[in-house]
Parts: sequence; C-alpha cells; structure tokens
Amino acid sequence: MTTSKATFSEHLQFKLHDVKLKAMGYGLKLMKIRHTHVLTGPEAIAELANKVAQSDLKKVLIVTTPGAVKRGYCDTLSSALSARGLASVVYSEVIPDPTFTTVKAGLAVLKEHNCDCAIALGGGSVMDAAKAMIVAATNEQPVESLMGMRKGKNVPLPFYAIPTTSGTGSEVTNAAVISEDITHIKRFMIDSRTVAKVAVLDPSLTASLPAGITAETGMDAMTHALEAYISKLSNPESDALAIEAIQGIFTHLPICFADGNNLQARQAMAEASLTAGMAFRKVMLGYVHAISHQFGAVYGTSHGLGNAILLPLVIEYSKDTVTEKLATLAIKTGLGNASNTQEQLAQSVVNKLKDLNQQLNIPTKLAGLKEADIPKIALSSYAEALKIHAAPKYMGKADIEALIKKLL
Repeated sequence: MTTSKATFSEHLQFKLHDVKLKAMGYGLKLMKIRHTHVLTGPEAIAELANKVAQSDLKKVLIVTTPGAVKRGYCDTLSSALSARGLASVVYSEVIPDPTFTTVKAGLAVLKEHNCDCAIALGGGSVMDAAKAMIVAATNEQPVESLMGMRKGKNVPLPFYAIPTTSGTGSEVTNAAVISEDITHIKRFMIDSRTVAKVAVLDPSLTASLPAGITAETGMDAMTHALEAYISKLSNPESDALAIEAIQGIFTHLPICFADGNNLQARQAMAEASLTAGMAFRKVMLGYVHAISHQFGAVYGTSHGLGNAILLPLVIEYSKDTVTEKLATLAIKTGLGNASNTQEQLAQSVVNKLKDLNQQLNIPTKLAGLKEADIPKIALSSYAEALKIHAAPKYMGKADIEALIKKLL
C-alpha cells in the first residue's frame, strides 16, 4: 500500500474536488455525444468523400502535416473529393502539440477559401488543431477564449477524421488540447459537437509509422483505457469499452511494433484506440495525463512517451484503491484466474504494463528530467488533476514529486 503524503490543506481540496466531480459526472451523463460513422477497408476514403458530398458541402479544409503530404495521403483524399465535385484546400503546417498560432494560421486559410467543413488527416495533434479551427470558424471570438467547456455558442463546422496513428482516439472524443505559444501550457476545449461525423480507419495509413512511434501512440491508447477504467466516474459502459480496448492493445500492439506491415494487427490497434477514446470521453482521465502534459510543456516530451513511462507507476500508486477492479481486469484479460488473490491479480496488471513497456523499448527514466524542475512540474500536475481529471486515488504535491523522482 502506498501511503499518501498529502497535507491537511490538500485533503480539504480533495473533498471539494469530490463534490465537483459528482456535479461534473452528472453533466457528462446528460451530454449527448454524436455517433461517429466508422468506415474501414481499401475504399474507405472514397466512401468518406461520398458522405461529405451527400451533406451538400462545397469546400473542404484538409488539416494535416508535411509528412502526410509527402506520403501522398493528401493527394489521395483531394482526388477522391474532386471526383465527387468537392473543392479542397490543404493546411499542412500542424506541429506536434499544436499551439494557438498553429490553429490561427489554419483558421485564416479556412476563412480565406470559404471552407464549410474540415477533414483532419493525421494523428491526435492534427485532430485537436482541426477541432479548435471548426469551433473558432463559427464563433467570432479569440481562439483562446474558446478553451474550456463548450465555450462556443454557435455550432461548429462539420468535422471528419482520418487518423494516421492509433493512439489518441480523438476522432470520437469531445476534447482538444492546444498549447500556449510561449509557456507551452496545455489548454483544453471540451465540446461534444467536435466528435467526427465520419472517421476512416485505414490500417495502410499507419503501416509506415516507425516502431517507436507505434509503441508510444499505442501506449497512449492504453493509458486512455486504463485511466477510464479506474476513474471515479467509471460506469459499466465505460468499463466494458475500456476492457475491450485493453485486451486489444495487449494482443496487437506487440505485433505492430515487431511488424509494422501486419495490416490485420494495425486495423485491430486502430479499433482499440477508437474504443479507448469512447471509454474515457464521459469519465475523464487521471494523473498519468496530468503529469505527462507537464513533461510535454517543459521538455517537449511526446505525449505518448510520457504516458507510457508514467502509466505503471501511477497504476501501482493507485492499486490499493482499485484492487478489486484491477483484479477483475486481470482475469478478463487472461493475466490470472480466480485461484489468485485479488492483490496478486492487481499486481499482475502492473507487472504486465512494465513488461509491455520493456518489450516496446519504452525507457524507465525521462530523458532531460532535472531535479530542480520537479517542484514546478508537480505543482502544475496537481492543479490540472484537480481541474479536469477523476483519478481514483488523490496525489498531493509531495506524492507527485516522489513519483517523478523515480524517473531521474
């Protein structure tokens, strides 16, 4: 059992947060979230173009990256749209952890060309940037002021997604993360109207991902599923989705890591990532994300890598609070059976995460971490966790510092 080092004052804040969580949980239950139509197979992009054309839209902003342009993905999409009488314009300057400058530049292209919808072609950063653009396009106010819970009064432009990584599940979530330009502090937009109308899961688009990125994005999806599963707001529906995603990732991520051209495994990972996104969108996340976001802001650590490094440590810290749930997960994913104690089963989940990280060449230390930065990182993590997350076991600032020091 890991005993918290939280102060009396922090425990009071935890009690206040519990009250807020109940209200947030009620609101999230009532939130209507669009059902995303998922297209798969070799003709999926052509089918997506048909769906857009059938919606009487005229001009598409394709939001993407230079890499997607280089690999010819944009040409494929543009040609499919053109064949159905749809014009398109490409904004390809999205960077990892997109900033407000990135969003504003894409928004300027959207407005200049009078685009009436957007298709995100890329990973989580691309989808986040596109979501912010479609909200800002219909609301005449600074993008920064649209961060938060459904701040845009007007309905966003129609949004479609073609993920090229299997990690964020952003095509089916109601969240977007944008970084401040100078501080790189993460800001969050929550709006159920930004869930993609249609998403394409084409495994050929992820086949070219390097093994390292495959591992990091896959562990991002694992983090979404596990943090959803142990969330204080979890429910039978989110649990079922989370378990399905976790099982799929346990099975298929090592295969994708070893053989990126295994399209069957790539398709399964794309589906697991989407399922994990569905699992957390109404139950929120936890300290893995709260701390990993700060690693990204301070050191530029990729989000998936930060999550992967932190996940076993945070689950182990939380283990005594969610022993029964972790034991159930262990049995359902084949890590143990009813002859084991619940404590043994819960520990088997932690051990599996550590073994999986080792198999995927995920480091146990954070490159560039400076001990002098830890108090500031812990303070920011603590603040984020009490603002938008629903972890099962609270961490005081001293607890977060102690956990991060393990990564030195």
